Amino acid sequence: MSSRNKLELTWVGKDQEPQLEPRILLEDTSKSYGTNPANILIHGDNLLALKAIEQEYSGKIQCVYIDPPFNTQQAFEYYDDGLEHSIWLSMMKSRLQLIHKLLHESGSLFIHIDDNELGYLIAITDEIFGRKNRISVITFKQSSVSGPKAVNPGLVTTSSFILYYAKDKAHWKSNKVYVPVKRDDRYNKYITNFNEHYSNWKLDNLRNVIADKYGIKPTQLKTKFGDNLEHEIESFVLEDPRRIVRTARVAPKDINPEARIQLENSRLHPNKVFRSERENKDDYYFLNGEQLVFYSTKTKEIDGKYITGEPASTIWDDLLSNNLHKEGGVSFPNGKKPEFLIKRILELSTQKGDLVLDSFAGSGTTGAVAQKIGRKWIMIEQGEHCHTHIFPRLKSVADGDDQSGISKAVNWQGGGGFRYFHLAPSLLSRDKFGNWIISEEYNATMLAEAMCTHKGFKFKPDDSFYWKQGQSTELDFIYTTTQLVTREIADHIQSQMTVDETVLVCCKAYTVNPNDYPQMTFEKIPTSIIKRCEFGKDDYSLDIAENPQKHGTIELDSSEQGDSQ
Repeated sequence: MSSRNKLELTWVGKDQEPQLEPRILLEDTSKSYGTNPANILIHGDNLLALKAIEQEYSGKIQCVYIDPPFNTQQAFEYYDDGLEHSIWLSMMKSRLQLIHKLLHESGSLFIHIDDNELGYLIAITDEIFGRKNRISVITFKQSSVSGPKAVNPGLVTTSSFILYYAKDKAHWKSNKVYVPVKRDDRYNKYITNFNEHYSNWKLDNLRNVIADKYGIKPTQLKTKFGDNLEHEIESFVLEDPRRIVRTARVAPKDINPEARIQLENSRLHPNKVFRSERENKDDYYFLNGEQLVFYSTKTKEIDGKYITGEPASTIWDDLLSNNLHKEGGVSFPNGKKPEFLIKRILELSTQKGDLVLDSFAGSGTTGAVAQKIGRKWIMIEQGEHCHTHIFPRLKSVADGDDQSGISKAVNWQGGGGFRYFHLAPSLLSRDKFGNWIISEEYNATMLAEAMCTHKGFKFKPDDSFYWKQGQSTELDFIYTTTQLVTREIADHIQSQMTVDETVLVCCKAYTVNPNDYPQMTFEKIPTSIIKRCEFGKDDYSLDIAENPQKHGTIELDSSEQGDSQ
């Protein structure tokens, strides 16, 4: 029996955690664009990039949306199915662990996936985030029953799924989002004299009022408007939904005592409206022993336009985009997601000014939408389409040239921008004898920043004191140098230190006796970091080298298994 004491998903290579090198990020100012330094585009392996931003952004990201590779048969076509799943699961597990650290305690994670890995992904995300923090599994209708797939055997796949998790449900923040629905035709009465005192209100049939507006009989409405009749009725209703009502039976036990009195009054005085006021709630109105229910309670303003709306459910079938291929001005077959989909996700989980992360940036939809609705963003993309797709798309957004997607709905006129970074090379490389040495690509500033990252210090050079390159606390500093640290250098640093300050000195070598400097700690590089992580590896997208070359097994493992019957 397994020694594990909890239900979990196991697979080949699960326990082989990657020892990630905490790389630094290098800005290429020739590719940075616009005026918003809070937005960051990172080119490089997304696992290393997530590790690179861990120190600065842990607990600061409000929403993460990721759209990882769906179909592992395409992503890992040269490997058998069992191992293939193991590779995919290991890839996701290591990234989700870092994402969990990056999320704010009130933040949300959305993972877009198809049914090929859905079950497995739920199991490992439950393990990392906690099953109690799984909010929903959203079904997203992304296509219709048409084309070649419609003639294939079996059911036609038209949907994908979005896993929705909270970082911590106890602190989780979410907004109410509404979706458009068909007009409720039960609301078929119109208050003809709405501006008079409510007690004198008169009701007429909605169709009578619309027909009168055009000087025709109600029976002629279908002839006049044809298939557009429902659109005409809905438009009329939404012009002033306060005037549109229906009557509904109400039980006296379901309303407060004062309202019961007014309900009874409406029975005793036919054709006269009575009102019962309520604090912080809509007032009750009664007519002929029934309640008047106003259509305005069913309308919501979305993107400056009133619609008939209801709270979003776990079925999202209203976001199909007929012009998806044109969004952003870039082509990304089978990979691009509608801007309105990302807009709904961000409006559900964030406020203006919040920080959003997408570590599988693809064509850059998340950043484009985030910028258009006033969120800050970080995107990571390893592929060359970081330059061919994302960069021109986000440049067009900043310039206001991109009027596709949600632009017209949110009246996007341009603005903002982004900073472009790429991952620094590995800090250590091997010389011709196979020994680890500091990479020749590192200058003094890069080395100092890298050692801050390795040792958990904030890179914060002090112009007044050369040895104060970073801080871990207000009085604890780090100094990195490729020089031989002699007594003369150590004495000079010590002479500038206060009695409460400490400093970690990282150098190639030193000739001092550490016991003579109780406020200073001396470490050699690369010796002090050589075993802390894996150097020289730039790509964790297909981590297969360490996995056994045999058919992998995937199973649910529990120490409390029932007996076979």
